[in-house]
Amino acid sequence: MTSISAPPAWTPPAPRRRSAARVAALVLGVLLLLPGIALVAAGGALLWAHAVHRTDGFVTSPEDRFTASTHALVSDRIDLPTVADRLPVHVALGDARVEVTAHGDDEVFVGIARAADATAYLREVSRSRIEALGFGDPLGIADQRPGNAPSGPPAAQDFWIAQASGTGVQQVTWPAADGDWMLVIMNADGSAGIDVDARIGAEFPALGTIAWTVLVVGLGTTALGVLLVRRGRGV
Repeated sequence: MTSISAPPAWTPPAPRRRSAARVAALVLGVLLLLPGIALVAAGGALLWAHAVHRTDGFVTSPEDRFTASTHALVSDRIDLPTVADRLPVHVALGDARVEVTAHGDDEVFVGIARAADATAYLREVSRSRIEALGFGDPLGIADQRPGNAPSGPPAAQDFWIAQASGTGVQQVTWPAADGDWMLVIMNADGSAGIDVDARIGAEFPALGTIAWTVLVVGLGTTALGVLLVRRGRGV
């Protein structure tokens, strides 16, 4: 008589500690948290700038001191194309403003002109280039070019789209527009030796909308990241 042995008792497989889906959710959640938190911080900073960090309606850079032995201080070319070829510069920036304060009693000149016109006027003039007004090193001077005195005082030129001169604080405000522009700071009489404090700003009428958009996207991304992390951890 043949004996039939009973089959071994079935033992269910040990459950895996975490399924592949949970691992993927955890990784994706962590990856979303990083940009989400960064966007929340950026949105908060933009909201602060929009609501608090304004002077007379303008968001301004920190004030820097510029000292040069040359006849002129000039900015890098200020290239203002349309934003993403869709949003015009004047809509994004509104009016722009430069504020310059001379040290001492000398009269200072501040002017904005098309880069080609300003370059032609200063072609043979000694000048110092401002690397980044409001965001450069303590002196803000990138390089100096030797040259002579200008052919005439800056205020006598007719190519400036906005200009101001005198003692004390001088402000130049102009509507930001597409083009290639240059900021020029000189002594009003065209003499060498410039010592001024300067800062730049703009109205940024769309800043509030941009700030809220960045903040909301950041909060949504962060919330989704937290949700995925919790799911990945099985919470």
